[in-house]
Amino acid sequence: MAWVRRELDSIGIPPLKRFGQHFLIDKEVRERLVELAELTLNDTVLEVGPGLGFLTVALIGRAGRTIAIEKDRTLAAYLKEKFSKQQNLTVVQADALTVQIPEGSKVVSSPPYNISSKLILLIMNSRFRLAALLMQEEFVRRLTASSGSREYGRISVMLQSKATAKLDMKVPRDAFYPKPRVDSALVTIRPSIEKPQAQNQQLFIDMVRALFTQRRRKLRGVLARYLKARYPTLSDKIIQQIPLIDKRIYELNPNELIVLSNQIAEATTESGSE
Repeated sequence: MAWVRRELDSIGIPPLKRFGQHFLIDKEVRERLVELAELTLNDTVLEVGPGLGFLTVALIGRAGRTIAIEKDRTLAAYLKEKFSKQQNLTVVQADALTVQIPEGSKVVSSPPYNISSKLILLIMNSRFRLAALLMQEEFVRRLTASSGSREYGRISVMLQSKATAKLDMKVPRDAFYPKPRVDSALVTIRPSIEKPQAQNQQLFIDMVRALFTQRRRKLRGVLARYLKARYPTLSDKIIQQIPLIDKRIYELNPNELIVLSNQIAEATTESGSE
């Protein structure tokens, strides 16, 4: 912890709450995170929110190329100076949510909590190879939640429609400086090519977003309102074709939601309404 304070004092900044900064300081947690990434010299790694470079040091020693995306200008300048002799590291001062994830890369990070949902959606929309992340435990449990559970929601569906997430271990608050108010956890995410695909990805995203605003209600009523707002002439026809109509929204698993989305896509395509 002393080294973090010393480094922050030397560059004249405190941890910035607006960026959700909590610096990882636990070497065992860092080592486990790197192990989960299964790094080789053939890998390109994207690190989101490197901070003072505590994780970055381990990544550049294992991966062929590391790209570290740091939003804070002062920290980005600090990292560029600190690692100026490392030829396999590129430090980019930018908002990670605006950066394209390189195809086939691995995302290995302890990102700010306040971008967790948007970061997961960004990863899901990329051609990533693997993600090993240190995130808020409650959020990780949402990523790994089964349909019908309390934690299951829109972010669960969006991840599980394309990938598989696994909670590896809980991480205590004192693994960070300053200590966050919540516990964290390590999670691995792997893309799955065996999962059924949505014919119209934008329709799927739009439908899931609309349905999960009322996750505890039955599909019949929520879907009817959604369809009448978007496809008023087709809503009754589509409803008649849905076998899951009496299930509640949060009871629908990702595959069932993809099938539902595809039924809507097919109906709108046949009618020329898409």
